[in-house]
Amino acid sequence: MIPQLEVCTFNISDLKKTINYNVSRIELCVNKDVGGLTPPKKDIEFAVNTNLPIHPIIRPRGGNFLYNNKEMESMISSISFCKEIGCKGIVIGVLNKKNGIDVKKCNELIKNASGMSLTFHMAFDQVDNSFESMEQIIDLGFDRILTAGKKNSAIEGFDLINQLALKGKDRISIMPGSKLRTSNIDRFLENNLINDYHSSCYINNSFSIIELQSLIKKIYP
Repeated sequence: MIPQLEVCTFNISDLKKTINYNVSRIELCVNKDVGGLTPPKKDIEFAVNTNLPIHPIIRPRGGNFLYNNKEMESMISSISFCKEIGCKGIVIGVLNKKNGIDVKKCNELIKNASGMSLTFHMAFDQVDNSFESMEQIIDLGFDRILTAGKKNSAIEGFDLINQLALKGKDRISIMPGSKLRTSNIDRFLENNLINDYHSSCYINNSFSIIELQSLIKKIYP
């Protein structure tokens, strides 16, 4: 499979810096401090008009990934908007009180995203049983799981990420993310079961074009 570099951008300024580079898609977010929230409609509209494949995160607030009916309605509305204006995919995830996948609520969101690519975000790293949860995510029809292997960074979660990639082989893409940089990506590039890579390209708390260029050279030699 052709390697895929997903760049996570937290504002329009960072997005603009990626436009002229060969990236596979953009995970569009705001509010890096809480791990990314749904961007405002105007940002999504601007992003879609760049003609890059845009995958907004659909997450109405920081904190846990248990959502009430009002929050679900908000997410469904955001998904409908994203689909209507031409986003290629969405990034979502809902958990239950038992630290597992809330299959029913995930299904509610997915029903409104017909035809869009689906990424289960890093809520995955809070589940109790990673392999059981992966099977549920596969059954739900997701294309990929973004994970740091239940650690603070992808490189720390290297072993679990590799195990997930092996068990999910040919059924779902396991995408390492969280502090994935040029300095540590080589270990993941050695695994031919991993084809998706996720990075914000942040160095010293700001988006780095040099880091983006370096990742592109590594992933697309």
